Amino acid sequence: MHATSIARSATHSMRIVALPLTRPSKPLTGKVAEHLTYYQFITSPENTKTTTWAKWAVTKASDLWAGFGKAPEGHWKRRAFLYGERLIDRLEFEELALKSLDPSLGPKLSNIVHPSAKEKAAPVRIPLVYPPSACTSPLPHLQMLVEKRTPRHKKGFIFWLAVSPLTAPFMVIPIIPNFPFFFCVWRSWSHYRAYKASHYLEGFLKQGAIVPQGSAELDVIYAKYAPQPLSAPASASDGHAAEKAPPASEHASQPAEDEHEEVHGVRLLLAKEAVPELEKALGIPEGSTFAADVYRALEQARLRLSEGGQKA
Repeated sequence: MHATSIARSATHSMRIVALPLTRPSKPLTGKVAEHLTYYQFITSPENTKTTTWAKWAVTKASDLWAGFGKAPEGHWKRRAFLYGERLIDRLEFEELALKSLDPSLGPKLSNIVHPSAKEKAAPVRIPLVYPPSACTSPLPHLQMLVEKRTPRHKKGFIFWLAVSPLTAPFMVIPIIPNFPFFFCVWRSWSHYRAYKASHYLEGFLKQGAIVPQGSAELDVIYAKYAPQPLSAPASASDGHAAEKAPPASEHASQPAEDEHEEVHGVRLLLAKEAVPELEKALGIPEGSTFAADVYRALEQARLRLSEGGQKA
């Protein structure tokens, strides 16, 4: 399947693109092999003519936050923005991916549970596109992910919503905004978005509406941007060969990048240089957080590998 068709078909249906970050670990008996995968959800474009109160509030908050980032260096707004961005970097990339999915832009679950005559003739199918060379069908992993994430984000939503009133005393400071309150509301909203998306996906998984679909084009990108393996120490027998070896090209991995590519013998499957091409191939619209989210996912994957874990 050609990668550009992923973006083109998204105007008619929802598609899920699985981007494996690491190889699956050795599975335990009766359990799904754990590995790190970033999921991108491609849905129909949002109708800009209809704006709900919630979307208006989110847009205003986003514009306000972007304004903080444009403040002069050293200003308290700029410092608050930089600190907030560091907090976002610490959010698990699985949460960032889930909360990027707006169920209102995807197919209706009710159309599968209670289909009309027309829908019975053409049932809803959501392709789960993935690179076959990097992993087997990611469907079991996606099922495991939503099973873990649905209750986790529901608890997170309720917890941060309950904590937010406790920040009321900070409102007595008249000049600086009540950052603790806004943080609690933001975390509650983020968990709520991730919970709704996870619950939405869970419904389609139960109905068998999500269908794995290999992509040769994703295979090409993975092969093109696979990090180079670490060089093995040269032995005495091949010393002469090493002397005759040509100098490394400017595109070769630098020593500083080796740690990024392989940790404890487990390598990342993608280099950061692949992100712009993935963004173009998937037809990601301008202004999307796709690139920033994938960069965060790759960095978090590297850190988790260095800690010896691949939690989902």
